[in-house]
Amino acid sequence: MDIQARIPPALVALHNFIRKHDPHDLDDYENIEDPQPRSRAAGQVAEGQLAAGLPRVAERGQANAMRDRIAQDMWQQYKDECSRRNRDR
Repeated sequence: MDIQARIPPALVALHNFIRKHDPHDLDDYENIEDPQPRSRAAGQVAEGQLAAGLPRVAERGQANAMRDRIAQDMWQQYKDECSRRNRDR
């Protein structure tokens, strides 16, 4: 847990370093073709680009739904692993 607690501040420091020393880093990805065209709703910001302004209710809803799907998948994987370990005993 001690190491895990150090990860977010390290990522923040890395992010700040990149923003300071290469502020146009995102420009390097402008001409990359979308691997999943038509997968985003109209008006959504493309992946790798910063949005202008605060997230709206729709974006917040999408983020919450994705978080919930990820959490549910992780929980299912955990239960499956526990079952597998109990069978292997």
